[in-house]
Amino acid sequence: MDGKKFDKNTLKTLVIAASLLLNCVLGGASYTYYHHLAEQMNETASLQSQVSHLEGSVSDLQAQVDESQPAIDGLKAQVASLTEEKNGLQTQVDTLTSQKADLQKQVDTLKAGASSGSSSGGSSSDSSSVPAAYSSSDDQSETVYVTDTGSKYHSAGCRYLKKSQIPMSLSEAKRQGYTACSVCGG
Repeated sequence: MDGKKFDKNTLKTLVIAASLLLNCVLGGASYTYYHHLAEQMNETASLQSQVSHLEGSVSDLQAQVDESQPAIDGLKAQVASLTEEKNGLQTQVDTLTSQKADLQKQVDTLKAGASSGSSSGGSSSDSSSVPAAYSSSDDQSETVYVTDTGSKYHSAGCRYLKKSQIPMSLSEAKRQGYTACSVCGG
């Protein structure tokens, strides 16, 4: 019987020792698990706090965007209006540039006509050979040329204008005492 008791006692001791060992292992594992779980809960709480803070920042920024939107829309409308105005002004510039080119052609034609009329022996005072644009009533707008040293006024292209050529209105040239060139008729 002693062998059976010894076996039973040994078995009981082993069961108790195994139980204690299992409790220690499970207790340690439980402690580690609960410690890890507590750390994760703290980290989750910290992240939740950060999320709440960021959501508040997003709300503030959205409010700023909403507040700024009318100003942005107003500026966009101004840009559109200024672009339209610029396009209108560009059209006017293009029209005026075209008109200027047409007028320059007319002036060149009139000057060529005046030069050919005086070089063909016609008198510059003969109103039938001089276009109306060069008549004395239009002395203010007609351009003639004087030299640095001479006392005569000349038409563009006159051979006496080789060294210097100072433009002025016909009326100003007459007022300053200049007289018509005998070659080009002024």
